[in-house]
Amino acid sequence: MEKDIEKFYLDWEESEEQGVVLADKVKAYLDEHGTYNAEKLVIGMWESAYDNAPDKLVKYLVDNKEKFPNLKELYWGDISWEECEVSWIQNTDLAPVVNSFDLETLTVKGGCGLRFKEMKSSTLKKIEIISGGTGKSVLSDIVSAELPSLEHLEIYMGVDNYGFDGTIKDIIPFTKKENFPKLKYLGLKNSDIEDEICEAVLKGDILPQLEILDLSYGTLSDDGVDMLFFFFFKISNLKELNIYYNYASKKHFK
Repeated sequence: MEKDIEKFYLDWEESEEQGVVLADKVKAYLDEHGTYNAEKLVIGMWESAYDNAPDKLVKYLVDNKEKFPNLKELYWGDISWEECEVSWIQNTDLAPVVNSFDLETLTVKGGCGLRFKEMKSSTLKKIEIISGGTGKSVLSDIVSAELPSLEHLEIYMGVDNYGFDGTIKDIIPFTKKENFPKLKYLGLKNSDIEDEICEAVLKGDILPQLEILDLSYGTLSDDGVDMLFFFFFKISNLKELNIYYNYASKKHFK
């Protein structure tokens, strides 16, 4: 952990035996220190995160936003698999947090119950969503959000068993430059429809502005890689194409 950055979390005993509420731990810190002056805030395990959404913590942060005067980076859900599997983490609508702070970077782990309803931020440059399955409602929330400064968008799509309930139609809007005019990094990754995503990106009009396209950790097959080779002229401007840990055979990489 970087100097002066706090990670607020509950250990097993606090969460399961003592009934501690994470919002109360944050309050205790602020009661002692007055303000939280660091630019980065890390939120870890809240009370029984596999059963409970962190609504109390969201409300507390929003109600006390003036006590975080320098906050620019938020990691929400820095929870290890030993504490709670990522596909079990119960989340909530985080738009109130985004809308209340001048964040530049947001990382969120855990997709169950996650939303970004009416999200608006003129400062947010990076969003990363780490999930076993990202719901189509979350995808729709991001597309309809007002994020004029967004440059980096990274979404672990996941699978239907863990929360992904969309189709390629829900992902196509991410391939349109009108929705993300300043985007430089597009990560549509960790998907079991990676070939379809690859085809949609190649058919979309966002590629010319991108520096990095990330289709890693999915099921990209030889068909998907063949598409990338066939339409190489569309991706030749990229500084990086990430197709790491997919299902393509070695014949393409000799």
